[in-house]
Amino acid sequence: MVEKTLLMTFLNEEGTKTSISISAIRDDLTQAEVSAAMDVIVAKNIFNSSGGNLVAKYSAQITERSVTALVVK
Repeated sequence: MVEKTLLMTFLNEEGTKTSISISAIRDDLTQAEVSAAMDVIVAKNIFNSSGGNLVAKYSAQITERSVTALVVK
């Protein structure tokens, strides 16, 4: 089974990076959708960080991890 996770990184008021991770994302998630979601997060001031409000997008990435379940009796 392949697990996909979206990691969105923002800059906060102090200029430091803060990340938000979302697991179990859709396989067909597009760059445009991620960028638009990040714009909404910044514009609506949805999240705070220890360095203050999120003020700008920094980066985004999707990671894939392969998981093999083992049967243990």
